[in-house]
Amino acid sequence: MSNENDKTKVFELMASAIQEHMKSSVDEEAVRKMIDEKVGTIAAKKIEVHLSDGKLPVELDTPHASLTDVLDLVNQGIDNILLVGPSGTGKTTLAKDLATGLKLNYGFLSLSAGVTEAHLFGRILPQADGTWGYQSTQFVDIYENGGVFLLDELDAADPNLMVSVNAALANGHLSNVVNGKVHNRHPECIIIAAANTYGLGADAQYVGRNPLDASTLDRFVLSTVYVDYDPDLERALTDGSPSHTSLLEWVWDIRKKIVEYRLQRVASTRLVINGMKALSSGHDLNFIKRKFLQSWSLDEQTKVA
Repeated sequence: MSNENDKTKVFELMASAIQEHMKSSVDEEAVRKMIDEKVGTIAAKKIEVHLSDGKLPVELDTPHASLTDVLDLVNQGIDNILLVGPSGTGKTTLAKDLATGLKLNYGFLSLSAGVTEAHLFGRILPQADGTWGYQSTQFVDIYENGGVFLLDELDAADPNLMVSVNAALANGHLSNVVNGKVHNRHPECIIIAAANTYGLGADAQYVGRNPLDASTLDRFVLSTVYVDYDPDLERALTDGSPSHTSLLEWVWDIRKKIVEYRLQRVASTRLVINGMKALSSGHDLNFIKRKFLQSWSLDEQTKVA
């Protein structure tokens, strides 16, 4: 089966999984599980990925459209990768799919102003015998032993925390301020960062995002991947009927106007999925529009009308 046919088949099976359960109330995790089961019926494709030991044949089967771009960076020997894109485009799923495909351990941490060095590098805690001992973290374990670790919401991180993260990304070793030990980076440690912005500070949609300093951005020179919504996938989720086509066209138009007018709104693939559920329940597009726009200001509604 050609790559193009594989992709078409993936979309068809994913659409089938969604449509089969459109009339029932299921959570997103259940839907994702059913999609994975459908996609898993397709013959796996072997992809050669260059890691520390040279070419490593990996059987990888995933529907994420941006995985090819990420694998290309891994093939180049790049181990610090930044994923940038709007909320709901699958950046977290992409990182996890990469780890699964490479048969590496996976870990993640969502960064925020409340996340400190202890969350990443460990802490000293009292032991049962009354002594104090070091408790490691997923990040340190993957850093030393190999795997894929996702630093999610990078543009929401405390700038002071990023100083230590930057050193770990660039130097090939981590000087742990908690236990005083130096941890050497494993050759098969891939660190992926995810952000909603390019690190230049808040914008109209993501008003709480921090600007990233030059040293952080320098860690991802030529290794930044823009992850956008996948129109091919969204189209495959529909049955091609006029009502479904109208829903898609409306969602895509909303997205263009959000960008054009710099609105603090998001129209993700979840809107397509939930919109199709509403249509299958007997509602029309006008109902979906009213529900989606009910919290928008009159000025915002006028701009996207």
